[in-house]
Amino acid sequence: MKRSVATIAFLLSAILLSAQENRPKTGWTFTPMPDISYNSDMGFKLGAFGDFYYYGDGSVYPNFLHHIGFAGGWATKGSWHIHTMFDTPALIPGIRLTGSITYRDAMANNFYGFNGIASPFFPELELNRKTRTAWYTNRRRIFRGAFSLLGNIGGNLNWMAGGVFRKVWIDDFELDNYDSGKSLYNYYRELGLIDPDEAYGGMSMEIKAGFVRDSRDVEMFPEHGSYAELYVLGNADLQQWKYNYLQLVAHWSHYITVFRDRLIFAYHFGVQHSFGNVPFCNLNELATITYKYEEYSGLGSRYSIRGYRYNRIAAEGYAWANFEFRVVPFIFNLFNQHFEIVFNPFVDLGAITKYHRLEMQKAMPADVYQDLSCPVMASAGCGAKLHMNTNFLLSIDFGKGFNSQLNDFMIGVGGTYIF
Repeated sequence: MKRSVATIAFLLSAILLSAQENRPKTGWTFTPMPDISYNSDMGFKLGAFGDFYYYGDGSVYPNFLHHIGFAGGWATKGSWHIHTMFDTPALIPGIRLTGSITYRDAMANNFYGFNGIASPFFPELELNRKTRTAWYTNRRRIFRGAFSLLGNIGGNLNWMAGGVFRKVWIDDFELDNYDSGKSLYNYYRELGLIDPDEAYGGMSMEIKAGFVRDSRDVEMFPEHGSYAELYVLGNADLQQWKYNYLQLVAHWSHYITVFRDRLIFAYHFGVQHSFGNVPFCNLNELATITYKYEEYSGLGSRYSIRGYRYNRIAAEGYAWANFEFRVVPFIFNLFNQHFEIVFNPFVDLGAITKYHRLEMQKAMPADVYQDLSCPVMASAGCGAKLHMNTNFLLSIDFGKGFNSQLNDFMIGVGGTYIF
């Protein structure tokens, strides 16, 4: 099942739909797209997404003045979402304003326990209708509103500030033809690894501030330059007033032209480290300045290290790296549109820098803790991208991890590069 994909219509639709004028771009353009795809995290997905771009008189092209995006979809593994975002460097003079509103209901959310490989994985307990098993499943709903402000200090250096309101609901799964109540989530509650006052989620406000340095030539598909983030965020528990924490977040991406227009080497390093009392429902939240997707969860899947099970690695601190070549064998014009087809073989690495309640977990039975370590998790794979008029991009990545306790064959579909 996880080795099938229905993306033919998804890719062909990019060619059949002509939504943007030929170069140079001026005024508003709109690109509606069906989302008929398969993702190993969510199953078969049916939905739609699209982007409004405003280029003004075209003098800023291939960058934009305003961008509004939307996405919505339903997936067969039990989830649906609505996600909207806006991004404008021109609404407030000298400040780039970005915001998003998201609601997601994952009725069959993956919960594999704490600290990655320290939690044993039993394949026979995965979601299975025939055996009525859903051991690694709970229900997670989230409403999130976020905004960020970016202002120039000088040259390529910018200051950044932002906030996120987040409400999370956690429950046991309610799936027909499965054994209700028999889940690792409930087992963790019985053992005390999940506290009673965090068991059903929480509500929090996150404030962040820091610096961004951006020397990329083009934002969506840079051929050279670098992008760096360094910021601190504070998360305040608005419900229990107990689960408050700070996070230090750093990212560095570098793009090197090997052969102009045809071959780029790109790499990224990320660190996210927590200080304080992190609730279990926020362990998988990857901090980000802007929310381009409905969910940022890791380490694992298309958001961080491709080829590892969604939510498989839950801890309080992460470090990860992505390396890929971006090969552009085909550049052409069709239906008055400019297209580029890109292939990106990649290698991803990840590590846990801070564990969550590991000492408590060590005292638990063998079905909750195993004395195994994996200092560096690695995966590899390849992706394919379809660019249309520089700013619109369709992406699909295939990845496989190298550790059998953690890995998965991943198919990830999105609208941007991973970095």
